[in-house]
Amino acid sequence: MPPGKRVDVNFFRPSTRNMKAEVRIARTVIVFWAMLSFGIPVIIYLAGLGDPSGLGESVFTRTRFLGFPLHYWLIAQGCTIGYVLLCKLYCKMWDKKVTR
Repeated sequence: MPPGKRVDVNFFRPSTRNMKAEVRIARTVIVFWAMLSFGIPVIIYLAGLGDPSGLGESVFTRTRFLGFPLHYWLIAQGCTIGYVLLCKLYCKMWDKKVTR
């Protein structure tokens, strides 16, 4: 690029083919991140709403996984593993779409 030439970068209106590929990848990862970060806790919360005692007991709190209640494991370890997998997904998509 010649010196002094201005480049406009807009996440919502990518101009070049590479920018469009990068934004598509970022949007995909953000959607999966939102589902992971907000979807799992909301599902666990909604499952506990039917508890007549009001304590939020559900299949997630009664079931054990590796010695921990399932709801705890899903939030503490499952989401962490999910974030690592999201990083892997990002790298795979980047190599496939952008670096070609």
